[in-house]
Amino acid sequence: MGHVVDYSSHQASGAATPDAAPRVAVTLWEGGQPRWVEAYAGEVLMIALKRAGLPLLAVCGGKGVCGTCKVVFPPEWGVRLTPPEKRELRLLAHLKAREGERFSCRITLSGELDGLEVEACA
Repeated sequence: MGHVVDYSSHQASGAATPDAAPRVAVTLWEGGQPRWVEAYAGEVLMIALKRAGLPLLAVCGGKGVCGTCKVVFPPEWGVRLTPPEKRELRLLAHLKAREGERFSCRITLSGELDGLEVEACA
């Protein structure tokens, strides 16, 4: 890894810290292989995925305006996520996103998402 990314702005905005929040089980599927991702209630999925080494560009730093942190959710999980806001819907449409694709920076983890499965976009 070696590359350090500063997500302090997310911490300052109320994101969870590993010391204070319960774990949320997240499985990342890459190339058909599952991998457990360390994740915590209250943090944004993008942070957990980047911490796990997924090479998400996240050019806008998690503001939901660039589309470079896109991931895919299976249908059974997609319906359990909070619905996308207008800005995310517009950008997803502009990027011609497939069904189930969302921006990982727009998904806040919670106990209701324990067991979440997500796939890296090809």
